[in-house]
Amino acid sequence: MKPALFAIAILGTGTALTLGMAPNAAAQMAVIDSANLGQNIQTAAQSVIAVAQLKAQLSQLEQTYQMFTNPTNILGMAAGMENQSIENPMPVANAMAGLVGGTTAPSGAAASYFNQNHVYAPTDGSTASAQLNANGNSIANIEGIASTNLTAIQQRMQELPNLEADLNAATSITQVDAINGRIAAESQFVQAQQAQAQNLQVLASEQVQSQQQQQKEQFVEDMTNASSDYSQAAAADNTGQ
Repeated sequence: MKPALFAIAILGTGTALTLGMAPNAAAQMAVIDSANLGQNIQTAAQSVIAVAQLKAQLSQLEQTYQMFTNPTNILGMAAGMENQSIENPMPVANAMAGLVGGTTAPSGAAASYFNQNHVYAPTDGSTASAQLNANGNSIANIEGIASTNLTAIQQRMQELPNLEADLNAATSITQVDAINGRIAAESQFVQAQQAQAQNLQVLASEQVQSQQQQQKEQFVEDMTNASSDYSQAAAADNTGQ
């Protein structure tokens, strides 16, 4: 019998005793105090109801405790994002000088851009030819880095629905907090990637300025050498006369 129904039965019994036994007690001088007995039965019934309510509250508290204490593995969510090529696709900082400056030969995605854009590489060993080849490498390397960064962004976007599904299927506060924490961590990765892309853009812009400066320096060097050659030739002619 359920606690509530049991309590109602006890209350009914207590009322019957109170109504049915009182006249007999007065006539027969019974020792039992029926009024007090009925009150005790009502109190017991109320206690049964109170215990049932406490049990329900305890069960609810236990469920709440489980919601707050169940551990959640955030690395198991959207496992496809647990990839270095997505979290940090940019080359290490100390490699950027060679990549952007063109002293490092293109590889990976950069090699594809180099082969696509390349027309001719001079092999005379002159300073101008070496710089021309380095500039071609630089352009391809920058394109390759930007392309790799874009690929990482696209892969992250493909994995985001998995996090959304995890959040929708969460059954506890702990899981919701863990997923929100994972989303916050991914947001930090995205912000860092954006900052890296901005820095790459600055490097690419400065590389263009560097190439223009190189051309000016080469022009001045050529003019200086030509002037020196002309002066030497003129001096030789004067000496011969």
